[in-house]
Amino acid sequence: MLIVGIDIGKRNHEATIIDQKGSIIGKSFRFANSITGFNRLMETVRRTTDNDVVFGMEATGHYWLALYTHLRKEGFTIRVINAIQSDALRAMYIRQQKNDSRDSFIIADVIRFGRFCETTVSTPDLYALRELCRHRFYIVDTVSGIKRKVIALLDQIFPEYENLFTDTFGKTSLELLSEYTKPEEILNVDKNKHGETINIASQGRLGLKRAS
Repeated sequence: MLIVGIDIGKRNHEATIIDQKGSIIGKSFRFANSITGFNRLMETVRRTTDNDVVFGMEATGHYWLALYTHLRKEGFTIRVINAIQSDALRAMYIRQQKNDSRDSFIIADVIRFGRFCETTVSTPDLYALRELCRHRFYIVDTVSGIKRKVIALLDQIFPEYENLFTDTFGKTSLELLSEYTKPEEILNVDKNKHGETINIASQGRLGLKRAS
C-alpha cells in the first residue's frame, strides 16, 4: 500500500507519495486545483502503483473539498486530518524552512503512523445543504444590515416618513423612495402625480388619500 500526502493550497496542491516504510517514491509534484490537475494526480499515482492507495490531506479552509469529492467519486480511501495533528511532527523539522514538499510528506507520514483522528466529513449532499443554509443566513443578515442603514438615513433627512407606511420596505414605499429621496422633492411634485405613483405601486389599494 502507498500513501499520498497532499498539502492543500488555493490554486495548487503539492503531493508526496511514500511507502509503508516512509520512503518517498519518486519526487513530490505540484498539480492544479482543477479537473486537469486532478487527472494529472490520478495519472501519476496509477503510473506509480497498481496496489491500494490511501490519500491524506488537511482540512484547510474549503480548498480541499473539490479534490476530496473527486477522489471519493474515484473510489479511493481518503483520510482528512486536522492541521493540529500534523503540527507535532512538523516540530521535528523546525530548523528547516517551510515548504509544500515537506508538508505533504509530513501529512503522508501522519497517515503512515496511524495515530490520528479523522475530521468528520459530511456526505456531499448534506455538506451542500449546510453551505446553502449558511449562505441564506448570510444574505438575511446582509439585508437586515442594509435596512438598518436606510432607516438611519431616513431618520436624519426624513424623520416623518416612518409614519407614512406600515412597512418602509414594502413595494409602494420603495417605489416612492426610488423617485423621491428627500421631503423637498415630494413637496415639489403635484399631489395627483403622487397619487398615481402610489396607486400603480399598490395595485389600486392606495391612491390620492395616501398621497395627501
